[in-house]
Amino acid sequence: MLSRRSLHSAVVLAAVLALGLGILTLPADRDVLAQEDPYSAWERVLTDYVDAEGLVDYAGLKARGMDDFREFMRVLAETDPASLGGEAEQMAFWINAYNAIVAWQVVEKYPLESVRDVGALWGLVGGFFKNEYRIARQDMSADNIEHDTLRANFDDERIHWALVCGAFGCPRLLDRPYRAATLEEDLAAQSREFLRQPRGLQLDREADTLYLSSYFNWYEGDFTAVAGTVVDYALRHAPDDEADYIRANRDDLRVQIMDYDWTLNEQSRGPRSRRPVPR
Repeated sequence: MLSRRSLHSAVVLAAVLALGLGILTLPADRDVLAQEDPYSAWERVLTDYVDAEGLVDYAGLKARGMDDFREFMRVLAETDPASLGGEAEQMAFWINAYNAIVAWQVVEKYPLESVRDVGALWGLVGGFFKNEYRIARQDMSADNIEHDTLRANFDDERIHWALVCGAFGCPRLLDRPYRAATLEEDLAAQSREFLRQPRGLQLDREADTLYLSSYFNWYEGDFTAVAGTVVDYALRHAPDDEADYIRANRDDLRVQIMDYDWTLNEQSRGPRSRRPVPR
């Protein structure tokens, strides 16, 4: 008779082989799956292939990390988020799912200059965010997760600073999974970090211009619902000296939305600190 550990190993091997053939099956021993950390394989991917700036070694991941990545994609396919617990557990699941299927698709298409090149139509982002993968026992795209699930069901605009679309213009991809226990802390930190970097906010005192990320154009309603205006929202997270200047000179400041840097967020194109931010 197989031991419990041997049985679990056989189940995992069969699932991985099935995924490689494009077939996703439910595990034979669901009690074993329930006892696992659902993010252990994803954590290994992030720890091994994402650096401190949130840039990804896609070439290394494609060459050496796909066993763990396939395992996490299997977990995403088979997991019912409602079974994970409360709102924080479910929100963490969907954030991890979005970031994983973005990275998975990049690896599928790699080498790649930009996610805009996938299914692009007239220079616009097209198929990349609409391609479907098996998530939570249904076929879902990145757009489904972001707009139809997270934005529709969770009243928290900070998801925009956690979802990473595979570009330099995005917030930083953490080198660890989002988890319920640290979700509030991580979302708060991501909000502060993004708006304290040039790709999130720039202040040109000489030109009396406040430059904000394209996020404030795309999702203006999400931010005004929380703070009244996009400037008031930015003030909540901007560096103190810039926030003081904005408040003191607000009537004279012009607000301008920056161009978005869609270049693939891979390590070989970094570091971020040396990359000019388009205006």
